[in-house]
Amino acid sequence: MLDKRACIRLLCGLLFAPLSGWAAANPSGDAHKSAPGVDNRNGGYFEVGLGVEAYTSPILGLPEGNKRGETHTKAFLDINARYQYQCLFAEVFSQSLEQFTLGCNIYNSEHWSVDIVGLAQHDEMNERTSEDYRGLKKRRYDFMSGARLTAYAGNYIIQAHVLGDVSQTHYGELYSLKLARHWQYRNWTIHGILGATYRSQQITHYYYSISASEASEKFPLYQAPSSTAYFTELGVTYPINERWVFRGLARRVQMDSALTQSPLVVDNHGDVIATSISYVF
Repeated sequence: MLDKRACIRLLCGLLFAPLSGWAAANPSGDAHKSAPGVDNRNGGYFEVGLGVEAYTSPILGLPEGNKRGETHTKAFLDINARYQYQCLFAEVFSQSLEQFTLGCNIYNSEHWSVDIVGLAQHDEMNERTSEDYRGLKKRRYDFMSGARLTAYAGNYIIQAHVLGDVSQTHYGELYSLKLARHWQYRNWTIHGILGATYRSQQITHYYYSISASEASEKFPLYQAPSSTAYFTELGVTYPINERWVFRGLARRVQMDSALTQSPLVVDNHGDVIATSISYVF
């Protein structure tokens, strides 16, 4: 039972909350499977655990007082769950950049899956979330919807998102592509992920430009262009016993060089090293 469930969640990305307002582009849990095809039956699974991570963040205010190259540590609650009824499904991966996804599976085969999904991609940025944003207008959270296509070929998984803003926050578009692979060594499962996410100028302008009405000595005038972010990840999964699972990973997210000129960006990349232990129900 554990092996099957672990396969379903094999390549779930660990939480990178400091970047959730910018780089929420990690493969969802559906892209992180070691077995080809999709488990499209009614029902689901649930697991909960605790983890700890050390990270650097390239975004001002995430966390508050963040500076270039500064390392932060925190503990987090790890909740991973998925439930499906007919074509409808809900996914919660608290350790993933795509933490919560609602969707409907419209096509499913051994090697292909096509879903219509909806998910939040960028968190709110305002004075209440961080004093570092004092003097700036509020950047609202968004909700985006579109197609998610996943292909399975042996130990490889390819996933693409084509999303548009349906929350009328910024009216932007997001396109992402990820390639994942896994290897088995005894009881250890090792995974690697490469990915890129393109954000239209409407998105980057809304979150990272500084308008004339906001401009100050601290926040000089800035016009953000469209941008592409890249990420790499290497992780491991180990079943301690029938109910407990250990996970660990290292990840880097590389920002577009043009976007690093924004006063709201303090570095050109972010890193995370994280471990967690979860209980499988």
